Amino acid sequence: MRSYNTGMRNASWELELPLDDGSAGDMARRRLDHLRTLPGIDPQVVVRLARSYRSLAALYAASEAELSSHIGRVAAARVRWFLDAPLDTRLAAEPAAISTSHFPHAA
Repeated sequence: MRSYNTGMRNASWELELPLDDGSAGDMARRRLDHLRTLPGIDPQVVVRLARSYRSLAALYAASEAELSSHIGRVAAARVRWFLDAPLDTRLAAEPAAISTSHFPHAA
């Protein structure tokens, strides 16, 4: 079992869980749904990503060249572009406005 000392209240251990191994349930399906929302990514690419990377953290850490070997140059460029683009903090909700309904243990 890995130990994470990130200084954060909740470590990012969840990113290390399998994308979908059948027994992971709802969270695993949410991870796959996350992949399905990447712009320009078709269902076959989602399948190849899920089979090639054991976690979202591994996928996020993959270089464009590594992604290319699994999903092709164009899809890899789209994934890296999306993941590497800066976040626009103006679009972030205020903490009080964030719903905890998606986080069953947050309430």
